Amino acid sequence: MATDVTLYIGSAAPNYAKFRFTDAATWEGVRSQIITAMNAGKGTIEIDRKGDTVVYVYTPFLPVSWVDKSV
Repeated sequence: MATDVTLYIGSAAPNYAKFRFTDAATWEGVRSQIITAMNAGKGTIEIDRKGDTVVYVYTPFLPVSWVDKSV
């Protein structure tokens, strides 16, 4: 199954970070971090981006959403 997921972290446009995932394993790793942090009410979300790791500290006030166009 193909993966095409766009993740948005932060407030409304244009003040959000946008990530695109086409690899199912990579997306599942990030998605599981998000779900774990949401269930706990706090936590970190680490995303690899162009050789760097971007870390977000999740709180209930950090908007996180994604669009899954997977086929």
